[in-house]
Amino acid sequence: MPINIDFTPYQGHVEQNNAYLTFLPSPPLCHWVQSFWQLNVPSGEYCYRSMPDNCVDVIVNVDYPEDIFIITPFSTSIVFDFVGPISYFGIRFRVLGHGGLISVPLGEWSDDEAIKVSDLLPNHILHAIYEGIGKSLHFSTRCKNLMVILLSLMRQPTIDSRLARYIRFCHTNTNSRINISDKQCADFGLSSRQLRRLSQLYLGLSPRELARVFRFQRMLQSMNTSTNKTTWADYYYDQSHFICEFKKLSGLTPNQFKSLSVLYNNN
Repeated sequence: MPINIDFTPYQGHVEQNNAYLTFLPSPPLCHWVQSFWQLNVPSGEYCYRSMPDNCVDVIVNVDYPEDIFIITPFSTSIVFDFVGPISYFGIRFRVLGHGGLISVPLGEWSDDEAIKVSDLLPNHILHAIYEGIGKSLHFSTRCKNLMVILLSLMRQPTIDSRLARYIRFCHTNTNSRINISDKQCADFGLSSRQLRRLSQLYLGLSPRELARVFRFQRMLQSMNTSTNKTTWADYYYDQSHFICEFKKLSGLTPNQFKSLSVLYNNN
């Protein structure tokens, strides 16, 4: 299986009822896939603010399943514009979990934010995904169909053990500054230059970006589940550092993020 870490990214609050649905796959698929999700955009002009989470998402237009693309990991929020009504179904892979389906290293895909899946997957796999989505199917039925399909397609990816050690370190040390010196990297079995190369090739992010996003996502989880207003102190040096980092990664202040819907009417 890929990197087996307890990591559940959070995208934010969606105000509209049933506009954002999620489904957690059962074992063993959950070792590769973090979740299935569906965004149902109401009629009108809308924007969706997507938060960085170190994951790869395969996204399908429910009404036109041939419209399928990939969003690669990013280090600051991306705002997508939609004209509804329209629905998108997504497969969110765990960190490096996409390697069970796509053998080409992420760093060799493209520099574009949205990548055409047809460049990475053969037609028979794309056709199986199209069939599993189905235009008239209920969300939960789509998820169950995709579980069966993906399990038949998934294979054990080859993961560099040194990179795996660094990913686990970042995930468990989100409350401290990550040192990317040769001395620190020696603990992972490689040099800082080798770590940068492997991180960009397989994760699409620099080692520091990966660590910042892990810390940001842990902070989002705490904000979503805790009533403690100083929970930021577990992750950042002081409040100004927290607010500055939060705005860089989300495009919003912490108070704005808690009060606003990430799916919002453009008017």
